[in-house]
Amino acid sequence: MTEKTIPNGTRLWDEILKAIVDAMPEQLFPLFKEVFGKEYPKGTPIILLATESSTYQENPDAPPSSRLSDIALLVNGTDYYHLECQMHNDQDMVIRMVAYDLHFAMQHTTETGPENKEVVMRFPHSAVIYPEKNRKIPESLRCRIIFQDGSEHIYQIPTVRIQSYSLEEIHEKHLNLFIPYVLLRLRPRLRKKIKNPLTRKELTDFIGEVMIILGSELEQGYLTRKEYDDYVNLFRRAAEKVFERHDHFRKEVDRMTKPVIELPSVLQERLYEENDELIARNKALMADNDALLADKNALLADLADKDALLADKDAQLAKMRKLLEQYHILV
Repeated sequence: MTEKTIPNGTRLWDEILKAIVDAMPEQLFPLFKEVFGKEYPKGTPIILLATESSTYQENPDAPPSSRLSDIALLVNGTDYYHLECQMHNDQDMVIRMVAYDLHFAMQHTTETGPENKEVVMRFPHSAVIYPEKNRKIPESLRCRIIFQDGSEHIYQIPTVRIQSYSLEEIHEKHLNLFIPYVLLRLRPRLRKKIKNPLTRKELTDFIGEVMIILGSELEQGYLTRKEYDDYVNLFRRAAEKVFERHDHFRKEVDRMTKPVIELPSVLQERLYEENDELIARNKALMADNDALLADKNALLADLADKDALLADKDAQLAKMRKLLEQYHILV
């Protein structure tokens, strides 16, 4: 994951989630367990799906346009998911989610029922992720849909309020994809004329907790070294945005994350990995040496065979000379 893949503007928070899904999609599994009760083992296949759909059918008289939903994916070949990242409590969000999910079903899950009697569309598991704290965000978004025959259906999807999770809960539930967003909970304390402004010590302690969590996740195998580095990079990019007008806080984050803090156990694991690599290289060199030695021995054996043939020829020539000498004598 390069820094160019993440913008610095208003789309930063949305793009952080997309970057995580693109670079390490299995990091969504703990979220699926938390929100939908679905568990997947490591290695479960994940397919990222196209998220753009046309709006032409909704209004053919309007200029052709398209809508772009955030994240759509297929897990294990059977389970469809749709996630949106929303910064503000927009009352129209549930309407947009209905439209997104309808187009999602039309595009990915529409099938013909038994004996071609009906068409079946399955809506995906959907959720809206809210990175910033807002007391007005409900636990779920609801929309009552009334069909032409009078039947009703409640469209309801859960919301994920990242700032409602403590750092301890994030660690306990391995919700590492929340890590780049946790600095947002400090933003209200950066306002002017606030009674309890953020202090450097509080920030330092907070960052220390975050780095300990990431280090523990790496040590326990919930993160690879690359994923760990990616999270630290995303955390630093989030800090640039949160503290863009507070240079001393931004520098404190930079100081504590670059170079990255390594726990002793993490450092030991890395040294073990490097040692294993050296052992593997030595084994490869020894194998190459054995092969060269075998070739040399084969060459020596071949030369020995040639020497033996020459010796036999010399013996035969000597015998022929002796016979010739005896023949001359007899003549």
